[in-house]
Amino acid sequence: MVNLLYCGNDNIFDGMLISLLSITKHTKSPLHVYALTMDLTDMNGAYRPLSAAQIAYLEDMIKTVHSESFIKLIDVTAAFKAEMTDSPNMSTDYTPYTLTRLFADTLTDLPPRLLYLDTDTVANADIEPIFETDIDDYEFAAVRDYLGKVFIRYDYQNAGVLYLNMDKIRETGLFAKARERCRMHKMWFPDQSALNLLVCKKKFLPRKYNEQRKLKKDTVIQHFSKSIRWFPFYHTVNIKPWEVEKVRTVYKLHAYDDVLDEYLTRVRMYKQSSAGCTQKQE
Repeated sequence: MVNLLYCGNDNIFDGMLISLLSITKHTKSPLHVYALTMDLTDMNGAYRPLSAAQIAYLEDMIKTVHSESFIKLIDVTAAFKAEMTDSPNMSTDYTPYTLTRLFADTLTDLPPRLLYLDTDTVANADIEPIFETDIDDYEFAAVRDYLGKVFIRYDYQNAGVLYLNMDKIRETGLFAKARERCRMHKMWFPDQSALNLLVCKKKFLPRKYNEQRKLKKDTVIQHFSKSIRWFPFYHTVNIKPWEVEKVRTVYKLHAYDDVLDEYLTRVRMYKQSSAGCTQKQE
């Protein structure tokens, strides 16, 4: 089985849809997916939690590949507010949902090993071999950050793909320490920087498991993270998988055309179905 962790609000639905479509294209083992969410609408009206309807749709989709697959929705609102309401990282370039994964250690129903994925990741091959990585003595395994290893520290890791050892994380208190750090200190990349600063023992995964630049022949997971372009002038590029036209025209990337075409069809049908249900209720 493949244990996966996603975190966010209702806006991650499109990203989860693409991520899971790409994973099920290559991985036929059952997926045990855990989705952490929060209702923070009292802070910002746009901070709505993932809905049961969204999760049900995604679960039905992955069950078509393997009947034993499931998605479990877990609300961590209360735990988050108890610790993070006054955090200086509540208002950064990132939403508070970037901190959600730091509460995974408080949940007893998560498996001891699971793969955390940002929702702007797309699988280009079977991800199951990641789970063969020995992390018994490590809190997590991750790939070096493409920019961070140059501008921050040589061993700075990107937190968009994390193979987590939850037993070791609880033993060392890593996530609890990271939450405390984020609660007290404003940080440029809040939880990612905290994890890099506080981790006791980390393992490095090959770049192919979190390719933050151009797709390569051996890429297993491509991460559509913000990148720097130096020519013809300095600028940043931040195109996400669900921006399908830009993926194809700006990146000139067509390796995921089948996945993205299915995404467009599915998301259109889902929105039409949701609109129909709303009209009936009215």
